[in-house]
Order: sequence, then C-alpha cells, then structure tokens
Amino acid sequence: MDAVLRAVLFHADREQALRVRRFLFGVGAYAMNTGFVLLCRFLGYFSDDIVLHYVLMVLGINAGIFLLLRTGLNRAFRDPSLTLLQMMLGTLAGLYLMYHGGDVRGVFLLLGIAMCVFGMFRFRTADFVRVSAFMLAGYAVVIVLLRLRHPAEIDLKVDMLQWVALLVTLSQFSFLAGMIGRLREKLRQNNLTLNERNAQLEEAVQRINDMAVRDELTGVHNRRYLTERIHEEALRSLRSGSAFSICLLDIDYFKKVNDTYGHLAGDEVLRAVAGAVASSLRQTDVFGRFGGEEFLMVLNDTTANGALVTAERARERVAALRFPAIAPDFRVSISIGVAEHLRGGDTAATLQRADEALYAAKEQGRDRCELAATPAFA
Repeated sequence: MDAVLRAVLFHADREQALRVRRFLFGVGAYAMNTGFVLLCRFLGYFSDDIVLHYVLMVLGINAGIFLLLRTGLNRAFRDPSLTLLQMMLGTLAGLYLMYHGGDVRGVFLLLGIAMCVFGMFRFRTADFVRVSAFMLAGYAVVIVLLRLRHPAEIDLKVDMLQWVALLVTLSQFSFLAGMIGRLREKLRQNNLTLNERNAQLEEAVQRINDMAVRDELTGVHNRRYLTERIHEEALRSLRSGSAFSICLLDIDYFKKVNDTYGHLAGDEVLRAVAGAVASSLRQTDVFGRFGGEEFLMVLNDTTANGALVTAERARERVAALRFPAIAPDFRVSISIGVAEHLRGGDTAATLQRADEALYAAKEQGRDRCELAATPAFA
C-alpha cells in the first residue's frame, strides 16, 4: 500500500517530486484552515452551505493543482511550482469566507498573512507585489459588495482600517521578500561560483594524479605506475594462478634520430610510437614509458605465446608509421623482448629476462620480437 501511495503522490523526476512535496505542504495548510472553518461553524458563524462551498472550493483547487503536477503540464508555466497560482486561488477561497464571515471577517486576514509568509521565501519581489495587489483588490471588492448588499453586516470604518493595515503589512512583507530574494540570488551565485571552483579543483587534482602516473611527453603511464602494476599482477598470479607477461621494447637507432634531426623530432617519434603501440593493446593491458626510448607492456591473463602475438602486432603498427614532417622517407622500427612471469618468481627476474630477450632481438638485426628463454629451474 505504501509503495502504491508513493507511486501516486511522488514523481520519478526529482524536481517534480519536490514540487509535489511542496504541494502536499499546502494541502496540510488547507487542512488546518478547514479545521478552523469547522470551528467557526460550531460557534455559529457559518452555515452548513458556506462550509460545504468552501470545502468544495478547496478540493477543486488542490485536485486541479495536483493534476497539473502529475501530468507535467505545470512545466508550461513560468513558475513550474505554481506557487503564484496556488496563492491566488487560496486568496479567492479566503475572500469567500470573509464575505460571509460577519463579525469574524478580520480573523481571516491572519490566515491570508500566514500564506504570504510562505510566499516570501519563494517569490521574487514582483510576484509578491502581484499577490499583495490581488489580496488588497479582493478585500476592497468584498467591502464594496457588503456595503451594497448587506450594509448592516459591515462597519465601514473598521473594514477600511483593516484594509489599510493589510496594505501596510503587505508593503513591509514586499520589502522583506525583496531582501530575501536578493539573498537567495546571492546564495545561488555563490553556489555557482563554488561549484565552478570545485570543478577547477577537481580538474587540478586530476592533473596532479595524472602527473603522478603519466609520462609528460607521451601521455602513457610512467615507470613508477608500471612497476606497481607488475607487482599487483604478480600477487594476482600467485593467488589465482593466472598468467601474465611483459614486453620490453626499444626504438631502434633512436640516438641517430636525435643526432640527425634534433630532439624535437625525437620527441615526435616517441609520441607516435607510444600512440601506435597503445592502440594495438586491449583495454585491460597496461602500457607505459619505462625510460628514455624504452617502453613496457604488461599483458594480464596472457602466456608467452600470446604475448609474442601482441608484440608482433605492435611492431607492425610502428613499422607502418611515417613522418613526413621529419623527412619524406623517414621511418622507425622497434625491437621487443617478451617474457612470461613465472608464478611465485621475482618480478625483477622477469624484467631481466625481458631485457635479455630485447638485447637478443637487437643482436639479431633489430625490428623483431624475441621470446625470453624459460629458466632451467622453472
């Protein structure tokens, strides 16, 4: 039953749900006012017909507002919360009671002022002035109608004095509403500024985090991050028995690139090679700059043979690169040493085996991949 009630009363849209909750607060205010009207009936100030008409008005007002909120038609209004509309309709209901209130007519001004207090925290100054003018005009119409139709039921001086008192009170409320509105706008602007600064701070923190784990020149991970991930993969391998391999690669004759074309050209080569190799890997693999012109791939859940296939694919990607800005026929190649980590073994030993395989690839002519030998004790 509770779930059904929540589904009927509240909206999936958070903003609409908030508006419905505010509406329910208004329903509670109407309920208290209705209780006061029933008390007046008990004391003999209202007839049954007046009470019935008031209750029907209240039910109609709230049913109409609720339908607008539930159907989403309220979004077509300048104020989707419909606060101004609700207050004007509530004012009409209050004016009806004042017209029939006789000696207690002035009491219902207090209920109208209480309603205005709620509006003070929601309205801009212009909206509050509109409501105030509507209440004052409505009360003036009530005075005129009573004077014309039921002169015996009205003390014109008293009602005129009450009208002036209402004018003074609403004028003060309008001033306060303006102050509250300005404070609310200032708070909104401060929140926007704070959110902007928080976004800038988060961006700065992200840049700092990236600097801690990324190579500034190439944008790939740095040696510190690679070392940590190798250690993590070694622990995971020890727990689950999964395989992982590392591939150590080096740009062939990179020193000649710097000596012949300059360090800017060397930087361009480093970035291009890093991008080409990174694009050949899976999202779960880790790749970074290990130092100088050396890069390292950490391939999880990959045996030596699978790592060799990945290394060949990376080598071919790099071989296909061209650098027309450096020289028309300029190209580079890489040599790669591949080593599968031995479960329970030392990660430094795995790196050493990959380095030895890289050295063997260079000794055998470069631009090739070489698989590290498995130690005799394995």
